[in-house]
Amino acid sequence: MKTRSAALLAMAAAVVAVTTACDPGSSTGPVTTSPAGPGATVPGGPATTAAGSPAPTSAPQQPGTAPAGSGHGLCFDINSDLARAAIARLSPPPVGGWQTGEASQVELASGCDGVLSWMTVNSNTNHPYTHVLFFTGGTYLGTATSDPYMYTLVTGKTRNSLQLTYRWLDNSDPMCCPQGGPSVVTFTLDGTKVKADGQFPPHA
Repeated sequence: MKTRSAALLAMAAAVVAVTTACDPGSSTGPVTTSPAGPGATVPGGPATTAAGSPAPTSAPQQPGTAPAGSGHGLCFDINSDLARAAIARLSPPPVGGWQTGEASQVELASGCDGVLSWMTVNSNTNHPYTHVLFFTGGTYLGTATSDPYMYTLVTGKTRNSLQLTYRWLDNSDPMCCPQGGPSVVTFTLDGTKVKADGQFPPHA
């Protein structure tokens, strides 16, 4: 009888231990983290332009997973480590430093496969220079142009494309009122490359 009682007590203790380990309210349970990693932080090497080869900075993502750089319910989070690492690779603007501007707003719930994510950064001046940075699947692809341009506007967007409209100073135009242009360029994601269609503005 003593042996049987001891066995029953041991079984009861085991049941209590298993229940505690699986209890969501238990403070000793495992801590899970977001599938989105810290993003691309691989240093070295200049970023390529949209017309060149891509510059992968993270491992390919499995279909249906949240890519590196995602957050706040978006495929690309402008506040992510991926965004900060990409900005750090840019040459300084002619005046001031880079400040974040607009960014793509594709929701994670809609899926991130084949999405061209993007963000703009602007120099801290009255008439800023603008760079447009491209990403897909947690990878930084490069900038829309080798050099930043003034008077750059986002005028169209889809899941896999971005339309930019450029203007520029012509002859003796005042800084407030550029008469050059407009020139429209559409950037479309093709696999892991970005193809540009349109006429870029002349170099200053």
